Amino acid sequence: MRGLAILGLGLMCCGCGQVADAQAKLVENLRIRDAIADYEAAGRTGGALDRCVKAKLVVAAYSDARDVAETEAWTAREHEDCQAAATSLGAAAPTP
Repeated sequence: MRGLAILGLGLMCCGCGQVADAQAKLVENLRIRDAIADYEAAGRTGGALDRCVKAKLVVAAYSDARDVAETEAWTAREHEDCQAAATSLGAAAPTP
């Protein structure tokens, strides 16, 4: 009887890993969409520094999702936005 219970529990959990992976992917996609929406809102209403910060958050979201191509593309955009922010504030941009 105990063996049947263990077997039944094992069969019920055999797909748990796939479900967890799917849930993690959904969370990653939601973080990316939210970060991009915040970046776009900063572009409409915020200043250059706000766009710089929001671009960094998009880079972090794509990096966490292990999307190399999008991480690189947003890193370039982040660099441009942060350069513009530094210039608008009269500060020297940090060197990479």
